[in-house]
Amino acid sequence: MKKIFLALLLAAVPAGAAELQFVESVPAETVYGSTLAARPQAVWLEMIGSAKKALDIEQFYIADQAGEVLEPVLAAVKDAAKRGVKVRFLVDKVMMKESEKSLPALKEAGVETRVIDFKAAGGGVQHAKFFIVDGAEVYTGSQNFDWRSLKHIHEVGVRIKSAKAAADFSLLFDGDWALAGGALPRKMFSKKGKAGITAAKPEKAQLNGAEVSYSLAYSPVGFVPKGADTEITELLKLLNSAKKTVRGQVMTYALTEHGSKRWAELDSAFRKAAARGVKVELVVADWALGGKADRDIKALARTDGIHVKVSSLPPHSAGFVPFARVEHSKYLSVDGETAYVTTSNWGPGYFLTSRGTAVFVKGHAAAAVLEDIFEKTWNGPYAQPVDNLKEYQPVKRN
Repeated sequence: MKKIFLALLLAAVPAGAAELQFVESVPAETVYGSTLAARPQAVWLEMIGSAKKALDIEQFYIADQAGEVLEPVLAAVKDAAKRGVKVRFLVDKVMMKESEKSLPALKEAGVETRVIDFKAAGGGVQHAKFFIVDGAEVYTGSQNFDWRSLKHIHEVGVRIKSAKAAADFSLLFDGDWALAGGALPRKMFSKKGKAGITAAKPEKAQLNGAEVSYSLAYSPVGFVPKGADTEITELLKLLNSAKKTVRGQVMTYALTEHGSKRWAELDSAFRKAAARGVKVELVVADWALGGKADRDIKALARTDGIHVKVSSLPPHSAGFVPFARVEHSKYLSVDGETAYVTTSNWGPGYFLTSRGTAVFVKGHAAAAVLEDIFEKTWNGPYAQPVDNLKEYQPVKRN
């Protein structure tokens, strides 16, 4: 019966229709793992292994370790280049001490690589994480190209099977690639096309057997392709439209960064939602507490209608893993009807000066996946309400 139902379901999907798939990284030895989402290593290997013509990868950095889960993914990237696929790999300058360990082997395999100095161009970092396969599909999400992101960190991403989405992400990639090659910031998108998928012109897609629609948005303000939506604008619109619930999680939350002026747009949107009766529930990582960041998170948690928990993942049985065992997902579910998945943490720099990518999906089927992931986090054994009287200590990361 299951095979018959699946066949009928597939037959009902229009030929060539866009498809979405949510992907969750489940930290080893935790209770996490939504049955509504796939796992990243399998998805990445399938996508990269299917490449026939072109594979463009834009990442914050690369962090591999022998015998670990990213190793076969990097091997697949090399294999693609060796079989004639045009492979381009872009990483940010600020993390080169880590990336330079893997780049030589990629170059030797025929992968063209560039390093972008996004700090010089936009003032922040290239914090997006995405890749494009054959102009036909895209992956983007919170996962860095890091073995720990696949094994020891809680992450959420989206696979988009759509030539339109691939074309839009290619505008972004080609612009950043040109910038890394020496183009001036004001000219990086000057000769490119216009974004096709926006909030005003969403694309319909299939997700877990249901029809949804989605749009794309990018950060930072002022560095997006022609016609594209800016992420912070669309995020504020989403929060301002909330009527019942806002649920989600992020690694860090701050109104000021590196001495910048206080930036309260996002904070204000959460507070205004709560003031009009929306139930706001947020989870932040324990990395976000300890030090100056406490002030903003504790202040938000004191707001009527806003409930904030801090999650601390347990250490792995094999011992301490540096820069891991953390909640790194960045998403929201609004009113159980709209899903938002991003590469951006919630602070001014991520929206105003750093490269980021976001997917907004309208439809209960999309929100249901994030609600399922959120429920396991919110009601799980690792999250506790933020204690305004507690003096949190910085978490050991390395």
